[in-house]
Amino acid sequence: MAHLYGLMVIDNQAGLDGLSCVAWQRAGADEMKIDLYNYMSACGTTWSGDAAVAADGTLDLHIDNPGCQVAQCGKCLYDWSFDVKAAIPANQVTPVAIAIDTCKGQQQTVQLAETLGAADAGVSCAFADYGALNEYASVVGTCGKSGMPCVGSLLCGSGSFTSTGTCDSGLVCDSSAAVNEPRCLVPCITTADCPRADAWSCQSGLCRPAG
Repeated sequence: MAHLYGLMVIDNQAGLDGLSCVAWQRAGADEMKIDLYNYMSACGTTWSGDAAVAADGTLDLHIDNPGCQVAQCGKCLYDWSFDVKAAIPANQVTPVAIAIDTCKGQQQTVQLAETLGAADAGVSCAFADYGALNEYASVVGTCGKSGMPCVGSLLCGSGSFTSTGTCDSGLVCDSSAAVNEPRCLVPCITTADCPRADAWSCQSGLCRPAG
């Protein structure tokens, strides 16, 4: 059993700008708290959630918009949290299957796969969806900031696709992760130079998601 809550594991979001993360923490032999941070879906929704452990040990997380009410356009980033009351084996990696139903039976279910590490607590991050991040940055005024889209890209610029752009002083505009998705990254020599060591690592001179 599980229910959607506000973030329960990630108590400090500093240094997570531009990332999509799964974080977990065991709360006993039969309970695990899980955060899904900055996950993309349609805007204007009201979510509910549930969880179950499959026969093969996979943790199935289901996120549903039962009212099927969605905005006509745009992508949004959401934080979802689960308090899972189930026996999940300790000291081993746990595969996670995430199903997001914007409108069950009328729109295609989005299927995602994540992995929880063997440690009792941890976080694993990747770049957040670029389209949703671009919309968010343009609204809150964070284009060109660390981890965010470069100034000049889509809604952070003229509305056109581009692989180049500008960033705040000290940051590098990089699109090597995906074509036409330039992001402002922190230059580094070691991981100690990155915003936070549990989410970023120094790779080829730039801080990138540690994964």
